[in-house]
Amino acid sequence: MKAHFKWDSKIYKQNFTIQPESGYINPNSNLDLEVTFHPTQSDLDLHYKKIPCTIKGGDKLELSLMGKSVDLDTTSTEELTFSTKVRQTTSQSATVQNTEGREWAINPTIGTEGDGAKGFFSGKATLVVPAGGSAQYEVAYTPQIMTKLKKVKKTEGDQEVEAEEMETHKGSLFFPLPNGTALLYRLVGTASEPDAEGEISETVTAKKADSIIIPVKNWSRQPQRFSATWQLEGEPDPACFIRGAPTFDVGGSSTKDYKLTFLSLKSGSHRFQVTFKADKTGEYAYFWVNVTVQEADLIDTIELVSQVRESVS
Repeated sequence: MKAHFKWDSKIYKQNFTIQPESGYINPNSNLDLEVTFHPTQSDLDLHYKKIPCTIKGGDKLELSLMGKSVDLDTTSTEELTFSTKVRQTTSQSATVQNTEGREWAINPTIGTEGDGAKGFFSGKATLVVPAGGSAQYEVAYTPQIMTKLKKVKKTEGDQEVEAEEMETHKGSLFFPLPNGTALLYRLVGTASEPDAEGEISETVTAKKADSIIIPVKNWSRQPQRFSATWQLEGEPDPACFIRGAPTFDVGGSSTKDYKLTFLSLKSGSHRFQVTFKADKTGEYAYFWVNVTVQEADLIDTIELVSQVRESVS
């Protein structure tokens, strides 16, 4: 049967995190634990000995954690700037120079200012730098929300004026070098409005209602409710009817089909934009839909025969 475990996190939580902290493990199986070191101050000898992990129905486990932290030299901070469409990836590289005659294996740390940009900046866990050489470390920026203009107050001369300033995504890239020094990069990202998620083309018959299926992807890990709207390109057509649910729920990090019903009373071509806007955040995705409407098929032929000046039905 499954065994419940729990680490005593109050001992180490100020400087370390163990994930998962508690849970269940199946019989005859292994569970990988991720230990994160996040020191709050410089200390060359951070250590916690024999941290207990209680296992229900089993022997207690113990783990020792040790780490070193140094002060950041902010005077030599460099900056990497990123600019891309929201939910698209762009990259920048940082150069690390090895000044020693031995190979370096560095574990960089990427952080963000606040939770708003958490996970937007990413890179490999380890960078290998050859002895006496250099290596490039690539940082990827994949923003999940757009950056927006905000109003700020600035002083010009003796007056305080109101101006607009871009509220960027901010992060940091830290290299703890084996020679005792460190490199620090400031990460600044700007995310603009999205491109269309796709273009859908359909051919339908006039005077007949048809379904148009649109695959909607939820970019967030959390479930989201979207408001669905659509807008015909050009002048409104009174012979064209589009119907669909006004709201639409999609699970976290998943894709769900949204169904539109389309009806045109006459032949022709129509192009319209369908937008799905997240109710909580205001972020949105949109599709272009192209519909070609063909003439209605002949349903049947009815023959009527009558004497002249007499009616028949």
